[in-house]
Amino acid sequence: MSTAATPLTPAVPVIKTGNKFDFSDHSGKTKVTYYPIAPGPPIVGHIPGPSLAYSGPEGNLNFSGSQINQQDTPMGTLLSVVLKPPSDLPSTTFSLFLPPVAMGNGKSETFTTYAVKTHKGGFVLPKGALLTYEVERLSGNAEIAALPD
Repeated sequence: MSTAATPLTPAVPVIKTGNKFDFSDHSGKTKVTYYPIAPGPPIVGHIPGPSLAYSGPEGNLNFSGSQINQQDTPMGTLLSVVLKPPSDLPSTTFSLFLPPVAMGNGKSETFTTYAVKTHKGGFVLPKGALLTYEVERLSGNAEIAALPD
C-alpha cells in the first residue's frame, strides 16, 4: 500500500462573460449590438448562433448566423459583416474586435475597443491601394442580460 500523496489538480477559474454586447462611437452615429447566442425561442432543426445589429451611416442592418464571420485573433474575437455587398459598385465590410471581458461579480462591464470599415473600390480598379480603411474607437458594454425565450 502506497502512502504517497496524490497531487491535487489546481482548479481552473471559471470566467463569466457577457451574453449581450453594446457598442457606440463617440458621436453616437454608429451603434452595434451583438449577442453570441441570438435571443428568442429555439427553432427545431436550427442551431442557435450569433446575431449582430448595426446602425450607422450605411443604414440599420441585422445579421445572424453565418452572415457574421468570427475569427479568434491575439486581439480578441474579430467579428465581420458585409455592410455593402461586393459587386460592380464599391463594397464595405465592418469588422469589430471583441476582447475577452471578465465580468467579475457584476452584471455589466464597460471597455474600449476598435472597429474597422474596409472599403473596396468598384469594377474600375484605381492605381494604388485597392482597399481603404476607417478605424473607429468604440465604447463597449458587456452585460449578463435576461434574454427572452
